[in-house]
Amino acid sequence: MVMNQEVRIVVVDDEPSVLESFKMILKIKDYEVETFPDGPSALTGFTKGKYDVAFLDYKLPVMDGLELLKKLKDVDPDLEVIIVTAYATDASHANAITLGALEYLRKPFLMEEIYELVDRALKRRRTKGIKKDFSAPPPSASIH
Repeated sequence: MVMNQEVRIVVVDDEPSVLESFKMILKIKDYEVETFPDGPSALTGFTKGKYDVAFLDYKLPVMDGLELLKKLKDVDPDLEVIIVTAYATDASHANAITLGALEYLRKPFLMEEIYELVDRALKRRRTKGIKKDFSAPPPSASIH
Protein backbone atom coordinates (compact mmCIF):
# COMPACT_ATOMS: atom_id res chain seq x y z
CA MET A 1 0.00 0.00 0.00
CA VAL A 2 1.34 3.45 -0.93
CA MET A 3 1.84 5.68 2.09
CA ASN A 4 0.11 9.04 1.75
CA GLN A 5 3.26 11.05 2.50
CA GLU A 6 4.68 9.68 -0.75
CA VAL A 7 1.70 10.82 -2.80
CA ARG A 8 2.45 14.07 -4.60
CA ILE A 9 -0.37 16.07 -6.11
CA VAL A 10 -0.30 19.20 -8.24
CA VAL A 11 -3.32 21.51 -8.51
CA VAL A 12 -3.65 24.21 -11.17
CA ASP A 13 -6.49 26.73 -10.84
CA ASP A 14 -6.69 30.50 -11.29
CA GLU A 15 -8.99 30.91 -8.28
CA PRO A 16 -7.00 31.20 -5.01
CA SER A 17 -10.00 29.95 -3.00
CA VAL A 18 -10.15 26.75 -5.06
CA LEU A 19 -6.41 26.18 -4.58
CA GLU A 20 -6.83 26.66 -0.82
CA SER A 21 -9.79 24.24 -0.76
CA PHE A 22 -7.77 21.56 -2.54
CA LYS A 23 -4.81 22.13 -0.22
CA MET A 24 -6.95 21.78 2.91
CA ILE A 25 -8.81 18.71 1.60
CA LEU A 26 -5.66 16.91 0.44
CA LYS A 27 -3.56 17.77 3.50
CA ILE A 28 -6.15 16.02 5.70
CA LYS A 29 -4.92 12.78 4.09
CA ASP A 30 -1.26 13.90 4.40
CA TYR A 31 -0.77 14.18 0.65
CA GLU A 32 1.99 16.49 -0.55
CA VAL A 33 0.33 19.31 -2.50
CA GLU A 34 1.78 21.94 -4.79
CA THR A 35 -0.40 24.59 -6.41
CA PHE A 36 -0.04 26.87 -9.44
CA PRO A 37 -2.30 29.70 -10.67
CA ASP A 38 -1.85 28.99 -14.40
CA GLY A 39 -0.49 26.61 -17.02
CA PRO A 40 2.86 28.30 -17.75
CA SER A 41 3.88 28.41 -14.07
CA ALA A 42 2.76 24.78 -13.66
CA LEU A 43 4.89 23.73 -16.64
CA THR A 44 7.89 25.63 -15.28
CA GLY A 45 7.56 23.89 -11.90
CA PHE A 46 6.72 20.48 -13.35
CA THR A 47 9.27 17.68 -13.33
CA LYS A 48 8.74 14.19 -14.76
CA GLY A 49 8.06 11.71 -11.99
CA LYS A 50 7.64 14.37 -9.33
CA TYR A 51 3.83 14.14 -9.16
CA ASP A 52 1.40 11.25 -9.07
CA VAL A 53 -1.86 13.10 -9.69
CA ALA A 54 -2.81 16.46 -11.20
CA PHE A 55 -6.06 18.40 -10.81
CA LEU A 56 -6.31 20.94 -13.64
CA ASP A 57 -8.97 23.61 -14.01
CA TYR A 58 -10.59 23.48 -17.44
CA LYS A 59 -10.79 27.27 -17.80
CA LEU A 60 -7.37 28.78 -17.17
CA PRO A 61 -5.86 32.06 -18.39
CA VAL A 62 -3.23 31.86 -21.17
CA MET A 63 -3.46 28.07 -21.63
CA ASP A 64 -6.64 26.07 -20.97
CA GLY A 65 -6.71 22.87 -18.94
CA LEU A 66 -6.82 20.57 -21.98
CA GLU A 67 -3.76 22.22 -23.54
CA LEU A 68 -1.97 21.93 -20.19
CA LEU A 69 -3.08 18.27 -19.94
CA LYS A 70 -1.45 17.55 -23.33
CA LYS A 71 1.81 19.27 -22.36
CA LEU A 72 2.03 17.56 -18.96
CA LYS A 73 1.33 14.15 -20.54
CA ASP A 74 4.11 14.84 -23.09
CA VAL A 75 6.52 15.34 -20.19
CA ASP A 76 5.16 12.54 -17.98
CA PRO A 77 2.80 10.07 -19.69
CA ASP A 78 2.21 8.24 -16.37
CA LEU A 79 0.78 11.30 -14.63
CA GLU A 80 -2.89 10.82 -13.74
CA VAL A 81 -4.87 13.96 -14.58
CA ILE A 82 -8.32 15.04 -13.45
CA ILE A 83 -9.93 18.01 -15.20
CA VAL A 84 -11.91 20.24 -12.83
CA THR A 85 -14.65 22.46 -14.23
CA ALA A 86 -17.81 24.39 -13.54
CA TYR A 87 -18.50 24.40 -17.29
CA ALA A 88 -19.00 20.73 -18.06
CA THR A 89 -20.19 19.69 -21.49
CA ASP A 90 -20.30 16.22 -23.02
CA ALA A 91 -17.89 17.32 -25.76
CA SER A 92 -15.30 18.76 -23.37
CA HIS A 93 -15.62 15.67 -21.15
CA ALA A 94 -15.05 13.33 -24.10
CA ASN A 95 -12.13 15.47 -25.29
CA ALA A 96 -10.48 15.40 -21.84
CA ILE A 97 -10.79 11.60 -21.62
CA THR A 98 -9.47 11.19 -25.18
CA LEU A 99 -6.43 13.30 -24.25
CA GLY A 100 -5.68 10.98 -21.35
CA ALA A 101 -7.54 12.46 -18.38
CA LEU A 102 -8.66 9.94 -15.78
CA GLU A 103 -11.86 11.83 -14.99
CA TYR A 104 -13.77 15.05 -15.14
CA LEU A 105 -14.67 16.63 -11.77
CA ARG A 106 -17.54 19.11 -11.69
CA LYS A 107 -17.44 22.16 -9.40
CA PRO A 108 -18.65 22.43 -6.73
CA PHE A 109 -17.19 19.13 -5.56
CA LEU A 110 -17.25 17.15 -2.32
CA MET A 111 -14.20 16.11 -0.30
CA GLU A 112 -15.16 12.47 -0.80
CA GLU A 113 -15.07 12.93 -4.58
CA ILE A 114 -11.49 14.22 -4.35
CA TYR A 115 -10.39 11.28 -2.19
CA GLU A 116 -12.13 8.77 -4.45
CA LEU A 117 -10.44 10.25 -7.55
CA VAL A 118 -6.99 10.24 -5.91
CA ASP A 119 -7.52 6.58 -4.92
CA ARG A 120 -8.58 5.69 -8.48
CA ALA A 121 -5.60 7.55 -9.93
CA LEU A 122 -3.15 5.79 -7.61
CA LYS A 123 -4.66 2.37 -8.39
CA ARG A 124 -4.37 3.12 -12.11
CA ARG A 125 -0.72 4.17 -11.69
CA ARG A 126 0.05 0.94 -9.81
CA THR A 127 -1.70 -1.12 -12.50
CA LYS A 128 0.38 0.59 -15.19
CA GLY A 129 3.50 -0.14 -13.17
CA ILE A 130 2.58 -3.82 -12.88
CA LYS A 131 1.92 -4.05 -16.62
CA LYS A 132 5.31 -2.48 -17.33
CA ASP A 133 7.02 -4.98 -15.02
CA PHE A 134 5.39 -7.94 -16.80
CA SER A 135 6.27 -6.65 -20.26
CA ALA A 136 10.00 -6.95 -19.52
CA PRO A 137 11.53 -10.41 -19.81
CA PRO A 138 12.48 -11.92 -16.45
CA PRO A 139 16.19 -11.64 -15.63
CA SER A 140 16.58 -15.44 -15.65
CA ALA A 141 15.41 -15.61 -19.26
CA SER A 142 18.79 -14.56 -20.68
CA ILE A 143 20.33 -17.00 -23.15
CA HIS A 144 23.93 -18.12 -22.45
